[in-house]
Amino acid sequence: MTDDTSATGGESGRMTRRGVLALVGASAIAGCSSIDSLGGEREATIDAYNLPDVPRDEERESPVSPSIPVDITAEHFDAARERIRSLLATLPTPLGPEEIPNGHIRQHLTDAASDASDGLDDARTARTGLMALRSLRRARENARYAAAGWSVVESGRTAAPLRNEHERTVSAAHETRQEHEYVGIDPVRAALVHARIETGLERASDMDVLPREESEFLSVAEWGETAESAQAYLDDARHLRARFAASLPSDAGTVRPTLTDAAETLLVDIRDRQADLPPETAADERSPGQMVVDELRWEVESGLSRLTDAVGPASAVVDANSQIARFRALDRIQSRREADELARPSDGTAVRDIRQTAYDALTAALESSSQPELVRTVLVDAGHKAMAADRELTHHQGKISATTLDRSVADYWHATALARSVSAATHQTVRALQAD
Repeated sequence: MTDDTSATGGESGRMTRRGVLALVGASAIAGCSSIDSLGGEREATIDAYNLPDVPRDEERESPVSPSIPVDITAEHFDAARERIRSLLATLPTPLGPEEIPNGHIRQHLTDAASDASDGLDDARTARTGLMALRSLRRARENARYAAAGWSVVESGRTAAPLRNEHERTVSAAHETRQEHEYVGIDPVRAALVHARIETGLERASDMDVLPREESEFLSVAEWGETAESAQAYLDDARHLRARFAASLPSDAGTVRPTLTDAAETLLVDIRDRQADLPPETAADERSPGQMVVDELRWEVESGLSRLTDAVGPASAVVDANSQIARFRALDRIQSRREADELARPSDGTAVRDIRQTAYDALTAALESSSQPELVRTVLVDAGHKAMAADRELTHHQGKISATTLDRSVADYWHATALARSVSAATHQTVRALQAD
């Protein structure tokens, strides 16, 4: 609202800032929870003090952590840690202006070294082996960035040998992909493990994102990071493949035909569901329920291209499972909207209940499933929605309008719908994998 004259014109139509403040003050004295807008509608306000008590921690993790049904050896973790430490050991401590006069470049290298050290700590406290792998891989990337950048100062290193190193790793990753065998006994476990291996090898051989840093100095640093990232992905994929094979009996056969057939079966169902999507409807207002419908609709519409371009049959199965869960979540949300069950909350208690329902749904879906590892692949995304809603809540103070919370409410509903839909989706995926 501004101090401008209203559209009706004339002195009687004027609402000054002082007039608005007087109106707000009168409402507060009267104990009102809303004020009249110029349109005559009353919008509920909520005291942020009554919202869920969410810790203001920017490093919060998703309530559901990604994992993989393979034992990762301590030796593999130790090798990654030693690699990080050896890279960081090449840097002078502290890295000051005498070593690198350019403050911008120095800050880049210092930040990377600090992030690498933090990654070592994160790996120690990671809730799953897969999360520990991710932390160590990122730490390797950061440590190599800093070490490669310092090598420009120390020895005049150029990007050429790092580009060559990257090309060799990419070639090795391509070769590993070509010789990869889809061994397994349990098709669900095999799909989960092989999907991670496929993704790792794809990332190791990715040539689409290469350094384009304008600074020659930082270009060397980024080529170091790129080369290390590819090697780390390749190392992890090879380790997962070896550990998975070691966990199987010697006569375990291939599950590739099973994975391929299941992926095709699920893809047919997804195409049918997409063809039956109702047309978009223009909403009169941007409600949190409409926000969830729009987001889920976009996800299921855009997900088909990712499925058809999947890096392998295992990834196609796992991604299809997630897509089916989203279709079911969309159906669930639309049914709730039609039943008027998604009214915008008007007080803090309602927001607390919505949040608790989301977290309860995540826990119940994981604990009640006969295939918790497959369910988890969807719940990780649902958990990120709940975490994003939590983070948004921490930004509010004092009295706020109910509409200010639409983003958080929509994300909680999104997480709840996914969590309550994943069981049926997983049953469908398992049936496809076990079909004769």
